[in-house]
Formats: sequence, structure tokens, C-alpha cells
Amino acid sequence: MDRSYPTHRAILLASLLGLIAGLAYGLFTGQTFGRSALDGLQWAGATFLGWALARETDPDRNLSAFLAAAGSLASVILLGPPSFLFLLWFLLAIRYINRSPGLPPGILDFGALYGITLWLGFTAHWTIPLLTFPTMFFADLQRFPRSLRIALPLAMPVAAVGMGFARGWHFRIPQWGGYEMVGLVLISLLMAPVIRSYRSVRSVGDRTGEPLKPHRVQASLLWVTAAALILTLTGTASVAQLGPIWAAMVGTEIGGLIERLQAPR
Repeated sequence: MDRSYPTHRAILLASLLGLIAGLAYGLFTGQTFGRSALDGLQWAGATFLGWALARETDPDRNLSAFLAAAGSLASVILLGPPSFLFLLWFLLAIRYINRSPGLPPGILDFGALYGITLWLGFTAHWTIPLLTFPTMFFADLQRFPRSLRIALPLAMPVAAVGMGFARGWHFRIPQWGGYEMVGLVLISLLMAPVIRSYRSVRSVGDRTGEPLKPHRVQASLLWVTAAALILTLTGTASVAQLGPIWAAMVGTEIGGLIERLQAPR
């Protein structure tokens, strides 16, 4: 992270304030220092990752990222801590698709995404590798030898089948109330105008300075919306575990709405 950018300094400060607030809240409520420090780290981590995720879901608008950071902090306070491994998985997968770094993923990038995917597939649900599979269509696999071009995409569905047989082909359907279901579906549907708005993109790749491709940004938005909805509605992950993801989506929608309202008529 380049601290010369004012927005980067701002989110680092916001994360630090989240750390201090979480620590102070824990001590004030009578928790041990260790437990309070853990709360502070969770508050800070949720704040930062909410911002980072919204920078990927809405690369053209800085406001969305800070709205998402605030929403992520609210979610960890009200609902509980998120699954940071799930958040890293989302972050890596989105960056694979929209290519915000500017360069295609390398071997270490594949290792990180595949490692997290396989662990989540084994510990959470066999559908995780299947949800990772679409990212391979955006990874420019033609750079690699033929054997890798075949093995890398096939690894995910093969892993999903193996985990399904080993762990059972079950779904843990949650007992959703009407408000929760309507809220999640509404947030997902409101991503449609955002996806449409990215028919053109102003942002550039971090390492290359070249403009991001609209179809990649739109595909990443469609993927994150579908993945979050599938994981939550099937009970694979709770709303609390994916709180910063939902916050990033809401922040993106509000940021897009504000920009449209401010646009000259």
C-alpha cells in the first residue's frame, strides 16, 4: 500500500481507530486484555478489508470504499466477527477477474488462491472450489504450457467432487426470516445498475497504469454478487462471516447512487 495516497493514509488511520475502539470497548465491558486486543484486531481488520473489497467492487469511486469500511465495522460490532479467510478468498478472486493489479496472476497468486480455496472447501463446503472455477477464464492461462492450461482449471471441479464424496453432498439451509431474505436479495438486485454503469471504466491497473477493461470489472461484480448470495442462502457462510462483503456491495450501490444524483442533468 502506497501511503503517499491520502485515501490510503485515511483508511490506515480509520483501521487504527477501529483497533483502539475495539480494545477500549473490551476493557470497558470487563474482558481480559487479550480478549479485548483480539476484538480490536477484528474491528480493525473488518474496517480495512471492507475498504479493500469495495476498492475492487467499485474501483472508480473512493467514497464507496469508505462507506463499506463503516458498514464493515458496524457489522462486526452488531453481528460478530467475519471470516477473514473468506474475505481474503473474495479479494483474491475479484482481483483475478477484474485484474486491478494490471498484470495477470502468477504462480504465487495461483498458489494463494488455490490454497485458500481448498482449505475452505474442506472446512466449509465443497461448493467453494466450484465458485472459484470461473476465475480461471480470466487468468490468461495461454501463457502456460498445455499441461498447466488443462490442470489449473480442472483442479477446482475435481476438488469439489472429491470433497463432496468425502464430506457429503449436504447443504445447511439456514432458517431465514422474511426480512433477512428480502434484504439479501434486494442488495443483490441493486448491484445490477452498478454493473451496467461499468460499461466504461476510469481506473487503471496498479502496476501498469493501463485502463481496466469494462467487461472484466462487470464480470467481477456479477461473480461477487452471485458468490455472496449462494454462500449465504445455502448456509455455507453466515451474514456475519461475510459482513464486509455485503457492506462492500451496499457501499458500492450507495456510492454509485450518489454519483448519479450529482451528475449534471
